[in-house]
Amino acid sequence: MILAARTAFPALLLVLSALLPGVSARAADDPRRVMPPQAPDFSAARLADPSCAAFATDTLPEQQFDLPKLVDLALCRNPRTASSWSAVRSAAAQSGRARAAYGPSISAGLGPDVGIVRSAGGGFPTASDWSASGGASLSIGWLLFDFGNREARIGAADANRAVALATFADTAQALVLEVALAYNGLLANLATLEAARANLQFSKVSLDAATARERAGVGIKSDRLQADAAYSQALLALRRAEGDVATARGTLAVAVALPPQTVLQLAPPPPLGSARDLGRSADALIARAEAYRPDLQVRAAGLRVSQANLASAQADRRPSISLGASPNVSLRDGGSSTVGASAGVTLSVPLFDSGGRTYAVAGARDEVARSAALLESARQSSGLDVWTRLQTYETQAANLDTARRLLASADEAARLAQGRYRSGLATVTELLNAQSGLENARQQQVTAEFGVRSAEYQLARAVGSIGEAVQ
Repeated sequence: MILAARTAFPALLLVLSALLPGVSARAADDPRRVMPPQAPDFSAARLADPSCAAFATDTLPEQQFDLPKLVDLALCRNPRTASSWSAVRSAAAQSGRARAAYGPSISAGLGPDVGIVRSAGGGFPTASDWSASGGASLSIGWLLFDFGNREARIGAADANRAVALATFADTAQALVLEVALAYNGLLANLATLEAARANLQFSKVSLDAATARERAGVGIKSDRLQADAAYSQALLALRRAEGDVATARGTLAVAVALPPQTVLQLAPPPPLGSARDLGRSADALIARAEAYRPDLQVRAAGLRVSQANLASAQADRRPSISLGASPNVSLRDGGSSTVGASAGVTLSVPLFDSGGRTYAVAGARDEVARSAALLESARQSSGLDVWTRLQTYETQAANLDTARRLLASADEAARLAQGRYRSGLATVTELLNAQSGLENARQQQVTAEFGVRSAEYQLARAVGSIGEAVQ
């Protein structure tokens, strides 16, 4: 019996190989070639693919980073993009699985069977009866027609894949904005630190002048004390600025998936133009956002998922036609064997399920309505987001030239006041007021310049084209 089974089972495998010419390739993860590559494709997020090989960890401190390079580093290293891309691949695998329903399903079985029967009693001696048998079978099933159910499931799987891809794009763009704002925040804090150093130096000159006037007998002690208090305030501001820079460095390092204590060398940012060069059209930007924003693509794909699920629920109420075939081989002890096969076409007609399919269709129809409402709500929110970001951007841009003029005027006024004080033509109050005005003007210059940069990044993110803004 064992010998017969050994000769029958290879024959069964030959049948399998003939029916499944690609059986040797089934070890591959993607026999239908529907899954994207392992490495994320950032073109789906309207971003350039980064060159990750250039970012060896041990060489990062020696490199100089501008914003595009920081963005590439974050896209290569941040786990959020890897996690989101894995979701895309998982959704693509489900799409391939849905497509597999159009092909046949084939399974094989091999079952050796050994039995023993013991009988005793009635004055007869105890007897044992042994039996052995084996069998091999092959089952083939093929759904031929189902009134669109499989097509609807494929549509739902493809729409879920689109949801995952749009979610990945949204995640990647959010990461780019996070890096851009962290980079901008660090540069702003560095500029504030430089302004604090300049303010401290100016305060030191004023304090020295007040001290010299007191020693010469032409000044009073209260003038020197007021100048010393202003100097101490400038020193405290410098210490705060140093702490803010350290915090901003840690924020940027974590944004690019590095330890917070990592110190990256930054390239200087490109210069900004005047406010006259920064105008945009609200209508064009809102229209562009409707085409580019990943969150709107998520909602649109979600609507397609709901529509496909409705079609599938409706198809579940319709008949289906299947083809089945089952060759088998049975071997028994004593050398006897049986070879047989069966085949048939089955019509399955759903008749009654106590209203389950009816409720499934009703629920799917309401889910379509809900998805459509969510899409419309997202469109309205995106338009308001673009409008708000545009107003912020234009306000910041309009303040930029004013802040530059203010700084120039405050610097000249402070220097004149300092000279007048040395000459005895101005009081210490006039000097300290001019000094305070210069400090405020320097901070407003930093706020205006980096406010424009941040507003531009946030506007680009609202439009869905953050990749263009950081290049």
